[in-house]
Amino acid sequence: MPRLIPSEEFTIPVHQSTPGWDTEQLVVEKHAYPAPSNTSQERIAFLWAHANGFSKEMMHPLMRRFATQLRSLPSFQSITFDFYGFDARYSGDSACLNNGHPFNPKYSWFDNAMDMIQVIKEMELYENYDKVIGVGHSFGACSMMVAEFLFPKTFHALCLIEPVVSPYVFPYEALSQFPAMSLTLKRRDTWPSREACYTSLKDRPFWRDLHPEVFENYVQYALYDTPDGNVKLKCPKEVEHAIYWASLYGSPTVFNSLRCLTIPVHIVHANRSTFTDPSSADDIKELSPLISNALVEGSHVVPLENPDILVPEILHLVNRALETRAKL
Repeated sequence: MPRLIPSEEFTIPVHQSTPGWDTEQLVVEKHAYPAPSNTSQERIAFLWAHANGFSKEMMHPLMRRFATQLRSLPSFQSITFDFYGFDARYSGDSACLNNGHPFNPKYSWFDNAMDMIQVIKEMELYENYDKVIGVGHSFGACSMMVAEFLFPKTFHALCLIEPVVSPYVFPYEALSQFPAMSLTLKRRDTWPSREACYTSLKDRPFWRDLHPEVFENYVQYALYDTPDGNVKLKCPKEVEHAIYWASLYGSPTVFNSLRCLTIPVHIVHANRSTFTDPSSADDIKELSPLISNALVEGSHVVPLENPDILVPEILHLVNRALETRAKL
């Protein structure tokens, strides 16, 4: 099955500094990969963060491939590594938990960043691991960078896949014409069944380019069963639309925070992205000597299209983090 079966599942409160702190919750999964050797020399926690409008299961095909690669390496035979994935509070299973509470239209990338801090705290990652490494896509990547900016050395290293970064605060009208903004509210969000959803989407642009495992996870886990017998997106399209609006200030904040890095960061750009201009990759890299980058074949949702192509990129980041440790 494309979905990774977690070794443990948790429900935790959102961060106490955010709106909804007293009512809203997060669903967190742990995937354990104990060292095969008898003497584990190091423990590494990986925190994975999904893109806007999707859920933690969309990252599972990439996570599985990366885990297989790590475990095949001789240098990782004595290293225990565990994966932690969570649904942002208005996405996936977290959205279902919080369905009885009204959406806060002020929810932003900063709130998701604080929720990441909450996951790290509640899962006691600092106490139980030698390193905490973040792997995020789009909204998830940007939120990780915000968390690192607010609290330096939250992570030991970050792999940011297609972060939506720009030095500019775009005019309100211009941002409203961005395709993701203008089309989100128009798209279908309810079907008679999962089979009907699959049939409706499988041959359409965007959806037909997704990796089959990712698409299967979307149909199975991005939808929930409604009381009237239909299936509906767990992340309401109105919420997805509002989170896109948060990029107005979030995107330039992330761009400029890259100047303040104190940890290794690897940024993966996609050559057909319409979210971050691929031609700006080298300009972004120049913001800090701690940034490395790569340009891969794909669109903005490359983790969902071709998870295999990203395994070497994440491994590159991990090796940089381990080299930093060795130099110390």
